[in-house]
Amino acid sequence: MDLKNYDFIETDDGSITVFSKLYNEACHSTAGAASETKVHYVDGCQVVDKSKDSNIKIFEAGFGVGIGFYETYKAALSPFTFVSIEIDEDLVLYTLKSDPLFSNFVKNDYSYHINHPGFNLYVIIGNGRETFPRFQKEFNFKYNCIYQDAFSPKRNAILWTTEWFADLFESAQADCIMSTYSASSSIRKSMIAAGWTIYDGLKFGKKRASTRAKIGGVTEQYILDHLDKSPVITITDENHITYTLD
Repeated sequence: MDLKNYDFIETDDGSITVFSKLYNEACHSTAGAASETKVHYVDGCQVVDKSKDSNIKIFEAGFGVGIGFYETYKAALSPFTFVSIEIDEDLVLYTLKSDPLFSNFVKNDYSYHINHPGFNLYVIIGNGRETFPRFQKEFNFKYNCIYQDAFSPKRNAILWTTEWFADLFESAQADCIMSTYSASSSIRKSMIAAGWTIYDGLKFGKKRASTRAKIGGVTEQYILDHLDKSPVITITDENHITYTLD
């Protein structure tokens, strides 16, 4: 496996993340990869409460070295389905082959699948804008939690566009919470344009805020007022390349 495009970094809580030389960005906050994942995704999406009585379904944008999955596995109170996208197959294989928990993984066309008593894991390989709709057409999963953990909009804006958030909206259960580390006004505008109701999430590390989104309800007026005054663009499929290059 060719992992020359990554540097492995120990973060402040002792957990390991990777720095992508391709995107010039680490997959997690160096203040703590596992801690950040718990704050923004496990807690932010209310995984513990949602998993008390049912087999919940979770979608993650960005599998990386599997920290989103691992923290979910530690926290969930019942078996769950976890679907993640990842553009780099070598990184996925590195993670799957490094842990006996994944020993029975199988390759199915464009994804890896593990059926375990405690979880059902799918890791979809390739450009998520192409592979996620294909996967959804095949399985038609409806998600209770969405971990929007892609590389930042300035590095990979295609996974932050209105059209992307519309695809996620169509794939969400009525009780779904979508959570992300970003509080960018552009991505918030994109979420609202796709139908999501947004609100402030917790801060972590150097970031002053994050974003949570739901279906239904009303975005608080102070957020709308701030976005209305902001000159930044709403990210779309049409302008995302320009946004990334700015």
